[in-house]
Amino acid sequence: MNLTQNYFELLGVPQQYHVDKAIVVEHYHKLQKEFHPDKFAAQSENEQRYAVQFAAYLNTAFQTLTSPVLCAEYLLELVGEETNQQSTTIHDSQFLRLQMEWRETLSEIAVDTDINRAEERLDELRDIVSREKKTLQVQFEQQYQNEVYPEAKQIVAKLHFVDKMLQEIEVLESSLFD
Repeated sequence: MNLTQNYFELLGVPQQYHVDKAIVVEHYHKLQKEFHPDKFAAQSENEQRYAVQFAAYLNTAFQTLTSPVLCAEYLLELVGEETNQQSTTIHDSQFLRLQMEWRETLSEIAVDTDINRAEERLDELRDIVSREKKTLQVQFEQQYQNEVYPEAKQIVAKLHFVDKMLQEIEVLESSLFD
């Protein structure tokens, strides 16, 4: 149990944006089983506390490496780049216009009385936003590999917005069709 390893080392994958999720899951389950806090019930309080800390660290590592946005943030943190979402302003006016269009479309869908049309438009919007997410992920990987960290941070901010938009689409879909 080592709380000083970075998440990639801990879960046995190379330090890169796209990780083999199957390996991450396999190593996560192995470590989770091996170092589960219940196995330390008969140990000293310090060992029990450390086991709980390790379990929390392992869970955070797993969540981070299996989330494209969190993984991108973590990679930037490892190279000393702060990724505070609140302090990062998106400077791409085209992306900001796109955000406004998506929000407007989502608002229109929310009040559409034709449920079939609303469902169709929601599916279209989800597809558009999902494609944008994939594009941003490719762009992040390129900027990260080329060590263009300021641009990579901008892309992470965009990914946060795209993820939030996809969540809002899911929420609207649930409310429309339940």
